[in-house]
Amino acid sequence: MPASYNIVFCQKNLDLYSQSVYDLLKQQYPDVDIQVKDCVDKCGMCTDVPFALRDNALVGGRDARGLYRKLERGMQFLSRPPLPGTCSYKEPEPQLTSVK
Repeated sequence: MPASYNIVFCQKNLDLYSQSVYDLLKQQYPDVDIQVKDCVDKCGMCTDVPFALRDNALVGGRDARGLYRKLERGMQFLSRPPLPGTCSYKEPEPQLTSVK
């Protein structure tokens, strides 16, 4: 899996809500860049709800399970084949069949 994803957790939020989410993501996605910072400059969020920054976008949940589901759902594209029309999509090679 390519490490084209970046997730950052706030240390205070990790201590209060999201440690289990961090541990599970680190275990399931060892190639993804997952960091913990003392402060991610989202004042007030760290004590309110579980959250993380995914590629600098705020992702929050009502509880740790909700946060995990949102982050995991976003990571599914890393293991799926690229969609037609995207830059990493490669047209399949035509299958040659022999005529008898």
